[in-house]
Amino acid sequence: MPPEPDQCPAAAASPVGAPGDPTDGAPALPAGLSWRADTKQWLVRSHDLADIVLRDSHVGMELAPDRVPVPLPTPEEVPSVTQFFELWYQRGANHPAFGRHLRRAYAPAAVADFATTFVDLATARAAALPSAGDLVADFIEPFCLDSTLRLMGFPPARWPMLAKVYRVIMLVIHARSRGVLDLPARQAAAFSTALRYLRAAMDELTAGAAVTPVVASFQAHAAAEGPDPWGDVAAVAQLLAAGVPQVTTGTAVACRSVYGDPALLALLREGTVDAADVAEEAMRLSPPFLGVYGWVLGDCDCLGVRLRPGEAVVVDLVAVNRDAGRMTDPLAFCPGRSRNLNITFGKGAHYCLGAASARLQVVAGLVGLVGAVRVHPDVSGLRLTDDGFAQTARAFPYRVADRPTGGRADPGSERGSTGRA
Repeated sequence: MPPEPDQCPAAAASPVGAPGDPTDGAPALPAGLSWRADTKQWLVRSHDLADIVLRDSHVGMELAPDRVPVPLPTPEEVPSVTQFFELWYQRGANHPAFGRHLRRAYAPAAVADFATTFVDLATARAAALPSAGDLVADFIEPFCLDSTLRLMGFPPARWPMLAKVYRVIMLVIHARSRGVLDLPARQAAAFSTALRYLRAAMDELTAGAAVTPVVASFQAHAAAEGPDPWGDVAAVAQLLAAGVPQVTTGTAVACRSVYGDPALLALLREGTVDAADVAEEAMRLSPPFLGVYGWVLGDCDCLGVRLRPGEAVVVDLVAVNRDAGRMTDPLAFCPGRSRNLNITFGKGAHYCLGAASARLQVVAGLVGLVGAVRVHPDVSGLRLTDDGFAQTARAFPYRVADRPTGGRADPGSERGSTGRA
């Protein structure tokens, strides 16, 4: 069953020659490129141009180049919201040394050993589902948190509290996206408490043995650059925020594709179809991120038109993943297409750091749920929302056949994070 249509990350582009348009008087733009005068963005909608943008050194995917740094907290101070995001910026993709350590930790070979563990976590979650409910809250998001925290190396005893920390951080991120940095007193107190807990968990984690490659990456960075506990906190928060919602959405759309097609579900259960191919195709058609956003760093004409420093470039992932110039019948659900047709996770220098682990997690979630034969998701009830940047799975009703009604089966607080608050 084809997925529901998705929105592109930007409204229709302004026509060539509009006021303030850098294309005014220039030759016609290449196919797949348009200019939005209202937002001053170049919108890329073809696979060929996306290949160029994601590889060309003149286009960077870091935050706004004209941003102004803010003073950082001392190790004894708890960061304010503004300081937290400054730490986030400095220890994220914009820190070359730390980025190298993280890339090794999230490389396919480094995360491959977690595949079986992820499936076991998903299987346990699926087996503990109550007789009916919301698959996002009861299974998908808790599993994505469990598997992400396991990958990072946190002990299971900390997972329930870290799940709460994650939700507080996501509330602050959503507030910031609306321009809100001064939180109400209660939310500010919750944010400070969450940061303190995450710092204690990170201090404990990095003080011991390198139980996972991710732990080793933090330890290697501290050995080379010196301890930076609040930088570690911001980095973990960024990894959670950039991973859990997207893996949750990827798992939800993969499940929709399978349970919306009984024949495909049967083939998957008998092993005729590869779950990895199903997940890949589902995320091609419904990418969790709707666009890749960057800035022109220097004058260039890599897209066939003059690009000037400071102009924004947006790669419309939905349109590029459905480019009829690159594939036959792009709207059809066809597991087994070449992975090169799917740029959901970016490409080249702008390839998603956690792509390998995200793929493993989505596949594991799908395998764990499909193995629970009595679980019946209602694909018509899957609710996805988007904010122009990403799709988010909000609800996915299900029922469990032949199970007496009653309370939720408890997967055990020591074995996993709790469901959505």
